[in-house]
Amino acid sequence: MREPLRVLIIDDERLARRSVRSALDDVTDATVVGEAGSADAAAEQIHTSEPDVVLLDVQMRGETGFDLLDRLDTPVQVIFVTAYDEYAVRAFEVNALDYLLKPVDPDRLAEALHRARRTDTALPEAEDAPDSDAFRYDDLFFYEEGRRPRFLRIRDIVFIAAAGNYTELHLIGGDTALTSTTLSDWANRLPDAHFARIHRSTIVNVEHVTDVAQAQGRSYDVHVPNREAPLVMSRRRARALQDLFT
Repeated sequence: MREPLRVLIIDDERLARRSVRSALDDVTDATVVGEAGSADAAAEQIHTSEPDVVLLDVQMRGETGFDLLDRLDTPVQVIFVTAYDEYAVRAFEVNALDYLLKPVDPDRLAEALHRARRTDTALPEAEDAPDSDAFRYDDLFFYEEGRRPRFLRIRDIVFIAAAGNYTELHLIGGDTALTSTTLSDWANRLPDAHFARIHRSTIVNVEHVTDVAQAQGRSYDVHVPNREAPLVMSRRRARALQDLFT
């Protein structure tokens, strides 16, 4: 039996700490070794309890979570837990394992802790552990748009279209994003329960499909929001899609 992950909860709000602890009740291979409500208390707790991972709020009274990390003499695995999404880029810069928004989803927390276990060589992972490169529906995807780093939610992708050596993400609200991730890589990493490849050059988020209609010939028209022209789905892909969701 492997040792459970030693988790330290750092948040200046008692109710927030209680909520995170409650979410940890569903994680079988993690144990809480302490709580801290300030950067000073957290630094002391990290020194004395030597946690494997800290669940860290960003905005706290006095010093921020980033201030705390700057004070530490030794590196520590960090999962940010916050009510604010504007700090995601900076969290990436300090090599945070994950960035979870409150209220914490227990499944997302379990996945983040699994990532912590995978990156700690002293804690061997189970043979049947899922692929860490796979996206969950609520994950953040990081990419650079020009020289500007940007995060977007996987669930906000309506469809993905091949664009030469790139892929173009079409998002809720009509925005687009050009990435260097290939369509095949997207197909391998996106959650099958939500995304389907409907054409050799198109992946669609089935949650955002508004209508599917038979077109001329042997294809189908797939309608999505904020796009006048339908996406094309081949007959072969339609059969595969039907098998997937039946």
